Amino acid sequence: MKIADVLIKPIISEKILKLSSSSEGSGGWYAFEVAKSSDKFGIKMAVSRAFGVDVIKVRMLSSKGSKVRDVNKKTSLVKNKRPDSKKAYVKLAKGQIINLLGEDKKEEKKKKGKKKTVKVSSSNKNVLKSKEKENGSKK
Repeated sequence: MKIADVLIKPIISEKILKLSSSSEGSGGWYAFEVAKSSDKFGIKMAVSRAFGVDVIKVRMLSSKGSKVRDVNKKTSLVKNKRPDSKKAYVKLAKGQIINLLGEDKKEEKKKKGKKKTVKVSSSNKNVLKSKEKENGSKK
């Protein structure tokens, strides 16, 4: 089975972000939407191959799609059903991280440290305006 056949997409929510950033240094929990036919071993192998991490534990959750009542212009009610889904919660080994958001935590800390507020006085405003005019005329 291919990785794309098992893992559909990662689930990113406040709950999952809180579970993934553990303060004790142990590996965090991550959630993925997986295929309905996948099993724990297949999910474990797919995550370890896709992200290059060691998976300790896999927990699965199957949910049935809820019934939805839609209003249609021609008929008064249309009964539909949302699709069934399956989630997998994956726990990683200590010190391992899956970067789902695309930014490293070290980069975030650097960005936070570099924020500075600059106060602009009236004399500096005139200098900035003149530089903007010069730059605008060059273009």
